[in-house]
Amino acid sequence: MLPGLTGVGLRSDGLCVVRIERMTGRPPALTLVDFRPWGDQGQEKVLERAAADYDLARSRCTTVLDSNEYSLLLTEAPDVPPDELRAAIRWRIKDLIDFHINDATLDVFDLPGEKPAGRARTMYAVAARSTAIQKRADMMSAAGINLDVIDIPEMAQRNLASLLPEDAQGVVLLSFTPGGGLITISKQSEIYLSRNIDIGLDALTQLSDTASMFDRIVLEVQRSLDYYDSHFRQAPITTLALAPMPREVPGLVGYLKANLSANVIAMDLTKLMECEVDLKPELQSACLTVLGAALRQEEKTL
Repeated sequence: MLPGLTGVGLRSDGLCVVRIERMTGRPPALTLVDFRPWGDQGQEKVLERAAADYDLARSRCTTVLDSNEYSLLLTEAPDVPPDELRAAIRWRIKDLIDFHINDATLDVFDLPGEKPAGRARTMYAVAARSTAIQKRADMMSAAGINLDVIDIPEMAQRNLASLLPEDAQGVVLLSFTPGGGLITISKQSEIYLSRNIDIGLDALTQLSDTASMFDRIVLEVQRSLDYYDSHFRQAPITTLALAPMPREVPGLVGYLKANLSANVIAMDLTKLMECEVDLKPELQSACLTVLGAALRQEEKTL
């Protein structure tokens, strides 16, 4: 088996392949990054060629579900023994998802931090469509890819945030895809909160009325910070990191700095990892989620 964890990301416009290797006492090493448009060949042919080129049959590989293939739910933790937890969660969330619970594959993880007195313990449940899990696994297998882990964007973003020195005290990470945005709050490699927003790169770079969109972004970040402050016994978060984008959004950083009581920084992955390959800003953005997935260290999977 080849060293490291290889991320295989399926975008609407193409394929991202990245490989992260880890050595004790050193930052993660990026040893492979590639983006291939689907073109006229179709997904199957592009996947097969990448699998052959990068020996993905002998690699531990991970991929990331699309946002419409799962639900991430915050729920009260059932008071049951650990071996009964998933079964109890299954019935607790059955009315909170838009597909039948029998068609769901579940994973759960605890919220970190000290539980406030008088409040029930809460936890996150990931409910993914089993058909989506199987479809992704079959697609990878048919292409000759050794799929070991299936992840979700929120956990991938948590992994990215953990690279930042500010993660020791807690950090808000704000990222954008073409169609939307994701806010996560994490601290010491644990995720406390995630929030999706319906403002993406396309809107930020193509529409003229950016002021109203900047206002909405600030509002969603502030709501997230207020929730964190009121629900967790932790020191306030003082850093907002902006994930890499393919091109600058004029005025965004300045607006965030002026309207949030937080230190706003731009994330550059080349300064946080050992990059043995050229990681241009546009590649950082295009492959951001799968880069985060390839930084995974836990062994648990859906």
